[in-house]
Amino acid sequence: MLLCDAHAHLGNDTEWEERTGKGILSLICATGPEEAGKLFSRLEWLKGRAVIPTAGLHPWYADQYTVQDMEPYIRRCPVVGEIGMDSVWCQVPLPIQERVFREQLAMACSLKKPVVLHTKGQEKAIASILKEYPNRYLVHWYSCEEYLEEYLALDCYFSVGPDAWWNPAVAQAARRVPRDRILVETDGLGAVQWAYENGPEDGKRTAPGTVSEALENTVRTMAEIRAVSLKAMEELVFDNLVCGFLGELCCL
Repeated sequence: MLLCDAHAHLGNDTEWEERTGKGILSLICATGPEEAGKLFSRLEWLKGRAVIPTAGLHPWYADQYTVQDMEPYIRRCPVVGEIGMDSVWCQVPLPIQERVFREQLAMACSLKKPVVLHTKGQEKAIASILKEYPNRYLVHWYSCEEYLEEYLALDCYFSVGPDAWWNPAVAQAARRVPRDRILVETDGLGAVQWAYENGPEDGKRTAPGTVSEALENTVRTMAEIRAVSLKAMEELVFDNLVCGFLGELCCL
């Protein structure tokens, strides 16, 4: 398989070694300055193989750090994010989240770098804000049944998460996103484990234990939803990441 992961995190050593050893093209996200420091320490010996770093101050940490704390890492990364707003899993006041989000959107535009978005519970607000900052956006793991049209109108890319096999909102994105804007992600093996544990009781599946298995499962689900061959879907998400979202930023 042409394996790629449009959004993930550092994970443990085993996960990292699988990505780098198997050459799984992976966008690895640092959500704060400490995580960014660890990511770049690993990249120093890796020499960029397979892993593409992304960095941005995550809304969960918008009251703990400043955008200026993240700026050195943002400038070193070809992609900004994940950044956004969250009213579901986050207690940071929304005005603080929005200020930090806007600062980073402006920085990304100034640096001409594409952005990975976190939209949990704030899908409508974020779609409205993005109109003020024209750029190339990747909406990671969109799990809202509403407002999809607003993001489609902005030509956003979407990375389908590992719960596409049971979550109607994620399956809707997998079905409706244009063929040249669809991608696949794990969000890291911890997120994959969460997705499978929260699946329907009457259709439980064993969570995949490797990045490869997780990606293969999701790509297979996407192929079934879109009624295309597994090979066609593999090639599509890979090409969309390399030639589409990353484009001139990706040197393979």
